Amino acid sequence: MSLGNQITGKLNNIEDFIENSSTFLFPVKVLGWIVLLLALIITNFIAIGKWPISAISKKLNKKELALGDPINITTEDELKKIVSEQDTVLVDFWAEWCGPCLLMDKTISKLAQEYEGKVAVVKVDVSLNSTLSKLYAVRGLPTVIIFKNGDEAIRKSGSLTKSQLVGLIEQ
Repeated sequence: MSLGNQITGKLNNIEDFIENSSTFLFPVKVLGWIVLLLALIITNFIAIGKWPISAISKKLNKKELALGDPINITTEDELKKIVSEQDTVLVDFWAEWCGPCLLMDKTISKLAQEYEGKVAVVKVDVSLNSTLSKLYAVRGLPTVIIFKNGDEAIRKSGSLTKSQLVGLIEQ
């Protein structure tokens, strides 16, 4: 299990505890929200610091798309074509400067490899494709949309673990 997946799992557990615990645990809930806020701030600072380095390295090291890699989409037509041709499509709306998005990055790549031939895994960088994010009403990052037989079936915002993503695909 990747470090990003472990961190996401722990943060999701804290969030579930906050939502499901009783009101007499209010001080503990506040502490949980503080932990979540600090984690969000830290991951976003890391992402912002990594952003220029990542952008430069991508420009210099353009690699060929291999089988099982997520497909980077830049236009609405590309996305519509994939959604219409594939039975199940997972679309990850993300940004290079988004900490929770970076936590999910390796998980999305592993998922694409494991579900190669069964599920098309697509990534949309909202920094570069704001029209697509507006078209699909993406309001938070990361947002995952699952299309089944050409129709949007499931939409989930926030950082997700691999098991949560698998659960969404198999619903």
